[in-house]
Amino acid sequence: MKDLYANWASVYDYFYLDRSDEIDFWARQAEPFGRRLLDLMCGTAEVSLGLARRGYRVLGLDHSPAMLAVGAQRLAAAADYPARNLSPVQGDATRIPLAGDQIDFALVGGSGSFNHLGDDLAMATLRELSRVLRPGGGLGLELLNPHLLAEIDPQRSFGPLRALPPGDDLRRTTQTWYDRAHGWFHIHQVTQYGMGNELEQSEERFALRVWSPEQVRGLLVEAGFASVSFFGSYDLEAFDRRAPDLLVRGIRTSAA
Repeated sequence: MKDLYANWASVYDYFYLDRSDEIDFWARQAEPFGRRLLDLMCGTAEVSLGLARRGYRVLGLDHSPAMLAVGAQRLAAAADYPARNLSPVQGDATRIPLAGDQIDFALVGGSGSFNHLGDDLAMATLRELSRVLRPGGGLGLELLNPHLLAEIDPQRSFGPLRALPPGDDLRRTTQTWYDRAHGWFHIHQVTQYGMGNELEQSEERFALRVWSPEQVRGLLVEAGFASVSFFGSYDLEAFDRRAPDLLVRGIRTSAA
């Protein structure tokens, strides 16, 4: 399978603001369940490392070698002892390299990472998460709010959300189309970045599967989860059409 992030993993984090709020949120969500965490689709491991520094034992799993290479650089630069609580691994979300009942809490964050999966892969991944979670373990997902996609400008150009090194430049343009009838958000993305005197460009076309809360609940229940809750922000505000995210929490049943 093609590594979608191969060409732009090195600049991925620049398009996110400081992620301390995200780390705080997942730390609070995991706390009632235990200290063994799985960060699925962990990307560059920024959130994984933050959770490791909170005392969690974190397995960070991602399909992209390029993203994990950036995460490895981040981990190598982390001299603090708690960073040793993080183990990044390259792998498939439908074949997690763990025995059953090993994890207390699993998360799929990244503001839509799970949306890269179609229906069949999403269900296979949820079943695999149910397998590796202990009975009563928790699951958290951060998904796109489908109600907001129709309002996104179909052509956009924007720069980084974090400060670049002096002399560097970064710009991204996107063309999008939301197929509301079938639940797919199509993206044509061009990223241009200049590091010193070198200018590089990457181009990707991909689609994100978006689900309504009712559809998400159905997927989770079928995969062996109960007590499914929805929130609209890291402050646990109620989910509505204007919420920045669709945050989901479920609990693995003993019958999974």
